Amino acid sequence: MERRNFLKSCACVAAIGTTAGLASKADAASKKPDSQRPKPGDLLVIEDGHGNARPISASELVLEAQQVMAFPQDPESGVIRSGSRFNKVMVMRLDPALMDETTKNNSEDGVVAYSAICTHQGCDVNSFVADKKEFFCFCHYSRFNPYAAGDVTNGPATRRLAMLPIKIVDDLIVVKEEFTRSPGYKK
Repeated sequence: MERRNFLKSCACVAAIGTTAGLASKADAASKKPDSQRPKPGDLLVIEDGHGNARPISASELVLEAQQVMAFPQDPESGVIRSGSRFNKVMVMRLDPALMDETTKNNSEDGVVAYSAICTHQGCDVNSFVADKKEFFCFCHYSRFNPYAAGDVTNGPATRRLAMLPIKIVDDLIVVKEEFTRSPGYKK
């Protein structure tokens, strides 16, 4: 075997090994309970960054006040699903009379939950502009309509925010179904 062919073979074997190693690390990370996507029955909680959390009660949410940032928590194991930033959701109370049908179907008593990750380049959507009734992303100024299932009202984002269908049980906000679509942006 010529030296050139031998080196090419070694490079191919190394590339395959590296790719397999990265894939197995990604698979292992996706199986971590704290990185799994919200599941039906999870509670929405405010997490303090030190593993402590408190459930959000629907009665504490004021109509069109700044959204609350939350993560899902498995009520059985207590695991807070904050291992992936794509699990961060915005929770707030809206006027049900102004909601479109999709938003009404994915909310309860005016309480909605949306992915907090912008669909443009993945920045946090962390503001609500009350006079425009829109979520706002400071990175590139995209805006989203929480009354119309997270539709884009101003780009550069072109895709709506993912909704997290919820229900209210004993005044606590509970995940009813998985996200309506993958949260965040597409490369």
